[in-house]
Amino acid sequence: MRQHTSYSVALALALVTTTACLESNRAIDWRDEDAELVPLPAGSGEPQRLAVLTEALTAMPEAVVPLGQSFPLPDIETPPAPNLALGEGAAPTDSLRCDGSLQLRNTTRGEMAVWWSNRGNGRVHLIGAWRDVGQSTWRGPIAIDTLDVGSTDARDVPEGVSVGCSRPAPGLAVDGVNGFVHVGYALVGPEGPGVFYAHQMDPRAAFEPPIPIVYGEKLGAVRVGSDGDLVAVVYEDPNSGKRQRIAVAVSRTAGHVFEGRLNVNAGLNPAADPYVVAQGSALVIGWHEAPPAGGDTTFLRRRAVVR
Repeated sequence: MRQHTSYSVALALALVTTTACLESNRAIDWRDEDAELVPLPAGSGEPQRLAVLTEALTAMPEAVVPLGQSFPLPDIETPPAPNLALGEGAAPTDSLRCDGSLQLRNTTRGEMAVWWSNRGNGRVHLIGAWRDVGQSTWRGPIAIDTLDVGSTDARDVPEGVSVGCSRPAPGLAVDGVNGFVHVGYALVGPEGPGVFYAHQMDPRAAFEPPIPIVYGEKLGAVRVGSDGDLVAVVYEDPNSGKRQRIAVAVSRTAGHVFEGRLNVNAGLNPAADPYVVAQGSALVIGWHEAPPAGGDTTFLRRRAVVR
């Protein structure tokens, strides 16, 4: 099994009682029985999609209702993050960075960057870096996941064709409440392909060991939303077949434990490119659908409340 799923014994003991009581199909209540079509202006990009989702989120009463008290988590010791200078440009220096994979976020702690770094033979490493407040130089590189084995990312890729840098960019959220960094992504680990998640609680510390969200052959886009203890990872379900679905995994413990992995859409049309925003105890998830026979792509959303 994947080495980076092994947490401390103390954490496992603290979680066992709570997780035993959770039912994965009861992690959230849907506020919309069916998905709602969202009109978007022509040429809209990611900011416009997030804006319409956020508009729906802030209108939900649950957006100002925090999650119930979560159980205490034991401290997990992590080593310090690497502190090499990575340049003073708009992005950290990495000659192996995959074009288009760079994700940047401005935070109260400084600037955070995450990207795929090309390691050859279809393999990539997932890397992060910080530029602290008041500093001009990026520091890192901080390894997030280096276990990709790469050469045939998914069975729907012709055998022997290297996916490498053509894979979707990682999903990145930096929480405005506690400053935690949350990253969701898809790769092929030594134990198989799937969707994974990792987080960093302290900018000066390494990322905690990644955990699997779901295993499956067909790898696709992953994005993350967070608000304090609430973390949601949305992804193209790698096990949904030709009529691709969107799914969501929810954590009430700032990403330490994920309580549910739920389908978001009915799968009548192939769905792709998911988005999510989170606040209080509310979520709004958006995605694109296209008719199998061709036609205009639509953007849909669905609201949910975390129990």
